[in-house]
Order: sequence, then structure tokens, then C-alpha cells
Amino acid sequence: MNRDNKTINTVSLYTGKAILVAAAYILASLLAILLTSAKNPAPLIWPQAGVALTSVLLVGFEALPGVLIGSILIAVATGVPIDLSVIIAAGNTLAAFFPAYFLLTKNNFSSMLENIGSILKLLLLGVVISPLIASTFSILGIYLVGINIGDSLLQIWGTRWLRDALGVLVFTPFFLVWLGNPLPKINSRNLIDGAAITAVGVALELLIFFGKLNQETANAITFLIIPIIIWASIRLSIHGLVVTNFISSVLFLWGIANKKGALFHGEMTTSFPAFLSVLGTMWATSLILSASIAKYNKIQKNLSDLSNHDTLTGLFNRLFFETEMKRLDNSRQFPISIIMSDLDNLKEINDTFGHRSGDQLLKNLSTLFLSLFRHEDIICRIGGDEFVALLPGTSAPKVKMIIERLNKRIDSYNHDHPDLPIMISLGFSTASQGESLLGHLKIADNLMYEEKARKKAEDHIPIYFTTERPARK
Repeated sequence: MNRDNKTINTVSLYTGKAILVAAAYILASLLAILLTSAKNPAPLIWPQAGVALTSVLLVGFEALPGVLIGSILIAVATGVPIDLSVIIAAGNTLAAFFPAYFLLTKNNFSSMLENIGSILKLLLLGVVISPLIASTFSILGIYLVGINIGDSLLQIWGTRWLRDALGVLVFTPFFLVWLGNPLPKINSRNLIDGAAITAVGVALELLIFFGKLNQETANAITFLIIPIIIWASIRLSIHGLVVTNFISSVLFLWGIANKKGALFHGEMTTSFPAFLSVLGTMWATSLILSASIAKYNKIQKNLSDLSNHDTLTGLFNRLFFETEMKRLDNSRQFPISIIMSDLDNLKEINDTFGHRSGDQLLKNLSTLFLSLFRHEDIICRIGGDEFVALLPGTSAPKVKMIIERLNKRIDSYNHDHPDLPIMISLGFSTASQGESLLGHLKIADNLMYEEKARKKAEDHIPIYFTTERPARK
């Protein structure tokens, strides 16, 4: 019974995926209606080609039956004979399978398009080769069913390739980035930049297609879209970039399909292929530039992290600590509390078990600190066994509660790790507005050393070099 239920669930899941993909494929074909004109009912772009490839990349190969079904239904609905519809649908399905197979199984492909390799592979396999498969199957089907196309073979083949290529170029990056990755964190700067860049691009295109311009001026303005896309590549994240590109591309294609503005004067001009090459250049250049900038920013961030973080513990280092002290001195985040801490038993651990165990103890204490303090608190390792915490907006009563929680965490840790316990001495001080943080740092440091000296005087530094756990009180 369980096996039967599992089979039913699997079949239901696959069937549901196929139905959803087929529905998405059909909706995409309806979107193509916006890119047709009364004089030329054939759409300039086939969005379903991009939707098909995206579905397989995101859903997996279970999406292929949905592509096949959706393609057959669209072909039949548009008056294509059933036998030719099946051949065309087979070509569309293979065109989605081929690039997805190599992108998903043979290469390190990122749906975020965050590296140049992923972008180039998508352009080669999805924009170039995949449409070649679909267009070739279309021509093959026409011959197999006995339709005479005369000398129009190359024109039909090229037109079909171009429509599919544009569909993948415009729709796949957009849906792949937004549906295949977590939603981005949006802040006001990103919104303002994205809105401004998109508004400028749309304004230029509206001017091209609806402005009273001569053809030479319209051609010149067309090429101004390229620096706008480059601007978007520099200023926006990949999520914002694909949205800007998508809106600009759809509007651009709509204007071309309907022969709007000074570019055409009612007739399709010989510049039409040039316009499409501009569109392709915009997409490819912007994606590659965006990936290059993302890689540069990642390297820059890594270098910044290395300069500001302790390599052993991952906490901030002394350089960052001193910089933050100066910043907080002139801030409005008072009261600011400072906690100084020092490992009491690091030397004994190093001498008994070796420096590797001592390093592990430092890492364990750092992990404990990170689990206790807030995200806005600044935890630093400023020496071999010295740590300091800067706590903005934290009063003296609050810092006392924090230290109590810290001591309880340490007690709990030591109960579970009697062979490598954490023993620390602490000192803290709280600075009010107008008081020097450096002065309170010295107070906290002195109190810490007073506690350490008191422990030594009382011989109160227990080191458990045993595998037996002490009894919990």
C-alpha cells in the first residue's frame, strides 16, 4: 500500500509539473500577441522558447512533457496540421532539453548568472544552438508533410531561429534570476537607482517610437540605449539589471513589430537586423559586465574582510577595532559599553596539548561570543588571548546582564567540554555622551587585570585535564 501511495504521489507530482509548465508555455505564447502587427501576424519574438528553457533549468527534466504538450496545443490552435504540430513540438522540446542537459549536468552553471562562464554558456547553448534545433525541426517537418516552400527555406529557417533566439535572450535571464534564486534585499538606494535607469531607458524608447523625429535622429537615439544598459550593469544588482533589460527589450520589440515612429515611416526598413543586433548586444554586454563587476566587488569584499578580520577566529581585528573606536567616539550611539576579556588558561592549554588545541579554544570562545552578542555589537580579537566587545546603546545595567548570561554560557560549555574548558577574566565600563571611549577602555582593561590578579592570588584558575565531566551543581 505504501509503495502504491508513493507511486501515485510521484505520478501526481510529475503530472502537476507538466500541467504548470504547459500552462506557462501557452501564456507565454499569448504574450507574443503584443509583439505582432496587423500587417504581419507572425510575432517578432517567441517568448515560449525562453519559458521552455527556463522551466527545464528550474523544474528539471520533468518539465519536458509540459513543453511538448504546450507546443502541440499552440500549433494546433494556430491552424498547423497535427502531424506537423507534433514534429515542431518535438523540436521545441529537444531545443529545451539540449542546453539544459549540458548546463545542469556537464557544467558549473549558476542560475544567478553571477559569473561570465554561466552567461557565455547560456548565450551559446540557449541563444545560438537551441534555436537552431527548433528551426531545423520546423523545416524538416514542413518537408515531411509535403508542404512546398520553394525558395523560402533559408528565410523561414532564419526567421524561426531569430524568434526563438530573442525569446531565450529576453525571457530566460529574467525568469531564471527571479524564480531560481532567493529574492534580493531591496533598499531605498536600489529602488531609486533602478527606477531612474528604467525611466531614462523607457523615455528614450518612447521618444524613438512616438516622437516627431527624422530617421537619422531616431537611429542616433537608438544607440544611446547602450550606455543606459551599461549604467544599469554598474549600478544595479543582477535582479535589477534583468528587470531593466526586460522592460527595455519588450518595449523595443513592440515598437519594431508595430513599425512605430521615425525608424520606419510605415515600412520595415533595411535597418531592422541592425536594431535586433543592438538588442542582442545590449543583453550580452550588460550581463557580462554585471558578472565582471560582481566578481570585482566580491574580490574587493574578500580583501576588505581580510584586512578587517582575524584570520583564526573570524572576529574583527585590532585595526578595525581602533577605527570603530574613533567612529563611535563621534556618534550618537551612547551609552556605549566596553567589555574586555582575557583567556586565563590559554598558556596551560598550549603547553599541555599544543598550539592547535589552543587555537581551537580561541575559536570556541569566538563562536560563543558571536552567539551571545547582537548583530550591531562589535566583537574583536585585539591580541593573542585578548578580546574586546563594543556595545553601542548599552547601559551599565544591561551590560551586567550580558556578562551574567556570558558566564552561564561558559559554565554550560565547560560542563560539556571538561577537557578543554574556557576560563576568562572580564572587565567592563560604560561611557556616556561626551566621555572618551579610550578612557573607559582603560578602565575596563584595568578591571579585567584586577580580576585576573585576584584569581591568581586565590589560586582560582581550575584547568580540567581530564575526560571526566565534573558533576553539575
